[in-house]
Amino acid sequence: MIAILASMLVATVDPCAPIEPAAVRDPGGAAAYRKVGDEERAAGSPETAAMAYRSALARDPSDAASRRALHELCREAGGAFLRGIARMDAGDLRGAIAAFREARAEAPDPSAALAQGVCHYELSEDGEARAALREAAAAPAHREAAQFYLGLVALRDGDSGEAARLLDSAAANPGFAPAASDLARLARRSGKLVFSLLAESGWDSNAQLAPGGTPISTASDGSLGATATGLFRPRGESGPYLRGTGLYRGQARFGDLDFGGVSGAAGWQVGHADRGLLGEYNYDYRLLGGSSFVSAHRLLVGGWIPAGLLTLAASYFARFESYPAALYAPFSGTLQRTEGTVALRLGRSGRLALGYHLARDGVERSELSWTEHGPGAELRVALTPRLQLGINTTVSLRDYDAVDPNLGLKRSDTYLDAVALMELDIGDRFTMRFSLDGRKAFSNDAPFDYVRIAPTLGLAYIIGM
Repeated sequence: MIAILASMLVATVDPCAPIEPAAVRDPGGAAAYRKVGDEERAAGSPETAAMAYRSALARDPSDAASRRALHELCREAGGAFLRGIARMDAGDLRGAIAAFREARAEAPDPSAALAQGVCHYELSEDGEARAALREAAAAPAHREAAQFYLGLVALRDGDSGEAARLLDSAAANPGFAPAASDLARLARRSGKLVFSLLAESGWDSNAQLAPGGTPISTASDGSLGATATGLFRPRGESGPYLRGTGLYRGQARFGDLDFGGVSGAAGWQVGHADRGLLGEYNYDYRLLGGSSFVSAHRLLVGGWIPAGLLTLAASYFARFESYPAALYAPFSGTLQRTEGTVALRLGRSGRLALGYHLARDGVERSELSWTEHGPGAELRVALTPRLQLGINTTVSLRDYDAVDPNLGLKRSDTYLDAVALMELDIGDRFTMRFSLDGRKAFSNDAPFDYVRIAPTLGLAYIIGM
């Protein structure tokens, strides 16, 4: 986005930039623009004068007076503003800010204010960005561009109503319309307080995780479910947050697999989508078949930073699980998992992430405790602003600690997991989701070797405040 804006600003204020002739010559219109150029030049506004002379030459390339005046402005051009643009385009945002400040110190300069505001936004200096962008928004030539970035600042601050208003206004400029319209829709789903409701219907080819060879008619089942989530971020994206979730999934045939529960989380994020750290505490309570199944406390830390074209991320959590029922009590213990990922942006609409995880589940009995590791990959592509596709694959190699006396062996399992996802926005607040989950489990003990496929169709409603 910075490179595009820099090109737009250079084209706006650099009298030396190439001029594309209009489809039809219009000497009368050229004369009117030349008159505006002369008046603006006399009033000490060379940037506006250059725009007028360029408009005159686009309509009448033979207008010698406009060409002469433009050449004179071209010789005068340069200085702090264009140095700032060059540094901005090269990625030296601090150097660009210094140059833009120099340009604005010489005289009021809306173009320098706009560019400086964008640099501050990219550096997550939202207060400085807001002040400079508001100054730029007072100039008609830069109003929509400034509103676009002011909308991004508001979106990051969690002010969804203001973000949507500014982005809708910025969409009046054809150059910003596609991105501004999409972000305005996102703003209506964001904010300091966000509620979502997801209703799903699915089918599982092997709901009971029966061994391979079991007839689908025996092991399969359908389900209906709903999940409600609330997220409160009083200071926007960067700062403390609270999250609460309630869910329920009822099975069509196997009532003992009906699943439900609640969870709550409190955390703090420092930073934004480009780089940041977070820490979180989460509590989960789950029911299975109408009876208490598990109670768990989880501590999570994670972080992500840019590294050239890549984004590096890492996370770790420890989940302390307690199973009250006698049948599941031996599985009580601590599950730990750490993962590192490397993500690459694919153009403007795609993302590829590769990762590796290591997990350890230490429970009451050693034959049920295990260590697991394996690679994973995720690809997300936006085919259109409203349609996204994704696929996630993971390989997990799991070894148990000791021989199980009931099995007469020490288990060793391998899991191949894949999830395909399609999301289609069908309104500002509604999204249709289709997912296809698949797993193939290999085990050195035949009863734990199975296959399952589970398609799910859902409709989500999201509203931000």
